[in-house]
Amino acid sequence: MKNLPVFYRRPMYLFALFFFLLLVPCRIFAQSFVPELNPPSQKSQRIITSASKKPILGNMQLRHEMAGLLGEKVGPDDSGDVYHAGGLSGYYTGPKKLFPGKGKLQDFYKFLPVIRWYDPDYYFNTEAFHPGSAVTGEYENEQCIICHTLENPGLVTQWRQSKHAATSEGREIVGCDRCHGKNHEKLIMPSYVVCGECHEKQLKGHRDGGRGSHAHAYHLELIDQGCQMEKPAEETAACLACHAIAENRCDGCHTRHRFSAAEARKPTSCGVCHSGPEQYEYEMYMQSFHGMIYQGEGQTWDWSRPLNAKNYTVPTCAYCHMPEGNHNVRSMSTVYTYMGTSLVDRGTYRYKEARDAWIVLCKDCHSPRFARDHLEAMDEAVKLSFVKYREAMAIVIALYKANLIDPMPSDLAPDSRGHNIFSLLPGKGEMRKYNVSNIERLTYEMLVDITGAIYKAKAHNAYYSPIYGYWEWAQDRWLVQIKDEAGKLKRFAEIEETLGIKYTAPPFWKHGEYTDMLLGVKRKEWGK
Repeated sequence: MKNLPVFYRRPMYLFALFFFLLLVPCRIFAQSFVPELNPPSQKSQRIITSASKKPILGNMQLRHEMAGLLGEKVGPDDSGDVYHAGGLSGYYTGPKKLFPGKGKLQDFYKFLPVIRWYDPDYYFNTEAFHPGSAVTGEYENEQCIICHTLENPGLVTQWRQSKHAATSEGREIVGCDRCHGKNHEKLIMPSYVVCGECHEKQLKGHRDGGRGSHAHAYHLELIDQGCQMEKPAEETAACLACHAIAENRCDGCHTRHRFSAAEARKPTSCGVCHSGPEQYEYEMYMQSFHGMIYQGEGQTWDWSRPLNAKNYTVPTCAYCHMPEGNHNVRSMSTVYTYMGTSLVDRGTYRYKEARDAWIVLCKDCHSPRFARDHLEAMDEAVKLSFVKYREAMAIVIALYKANLIDPMPSDLAPDSRGHNIFSLLPGKGEMRKYNVSNIERLTYEMLVDITGAIYKAKAHNAYYSPIYGYWEWAQDRWLVQIKDEAGKLKRFAEIEETLGIKYTAPPFWKHGEYTDMLLGVKRKEWGK
């Protein structure tokens, strides 16, 4: 044993060699008796495996195999049949009706018809997309109420509870015809444009918001960024529900048909969109002392009263971000940091005016020193959180430079721009957490889901989550996972080099039933 080369004296390499020698005959045996479960795309060869010997397209083979095991037939996913064991016998049919995309990438993706409710000025009110109506004629508000009391009693009840229906104090009734028009065949779905005809101040505040505000949530932040619209229409509908309603309609906060200011003042209204991974504002507020008191006492407050310290024990989302009813939610902010994923010290002198504005707001209940100390704690926690991310990125970039990312970008389906560029390379690739290597996904999550959320936790003065609940300790956990994955990639590379193995990433990284639906694949194939 002493005279053997170093390689043969290392247990790890002996095990690797044994495993490799065992793997080769096993693979040959498996290929002889086990059907190929990752066949070529439909454009390539046809495989015959069924009892009837009819040709089965390559990407249909798995379905027929599973159908045989389950004793059911292969069929479309819209047939109404139940396909057991994860639907392995079914095949994708897709939506029967889609609306064209919008913006500079409109040729590459489509929308489900539900978009008409989210972007009504473009997809509902125009002649090209208007759904029409089986009811003809023109009607006044009184006639609308008579009919809809029978057809939609809940809707009429909500309207009667609103200020639009009030007749006291000389108010003019704002009825159905005022917002929807009188011609029933050409009824419109109101957007902020219609609301702004009466609520000019609120409209101006809404539209004056810069990037990161509701004013740009849809067009700028969603449909003009391919990384948001890369997936099929069925998936992006959920993104649209928040982004488009926030920008295009007022009833995202003041729900129809009461349009209640009291409802919009409650944190639960904001929490519909501002919660969950990448947002987490609602959860962080609820974990703060402010949120705790709101949950304990909020049901007793008179939410119809203006948002100030005289009327509310603790502040709410609207109290802080929309002071005195200012509909520009960016008015109480500093600099846009892409949901907290960009590093900036908000306590520096250049942001003194914004910091002082927050101190003044906090003075409703706290001393200026108390407020400054807590905001400074936020600044320091944010800066430290990016130290861990940089340590992680140094590891990942070194792997990328050494060609050790598995799979490398060239072995993946292209990103939403149609490029095969490393997704974490600043200014080059499209950051994404799907259809990427495991270490890229982990690193993306560490920044977008965790590092950004530390800022939100500290900004909302949540004590538990910044450290123990998920965030700072989660950063530690993600950093360990990234290091662990990097170590494995290095070890695999050493073993392959020693054994003379030339590794090639499997083709399933580039193509698959779902992967081929992604925007980047289409753009690359079409050369755009």
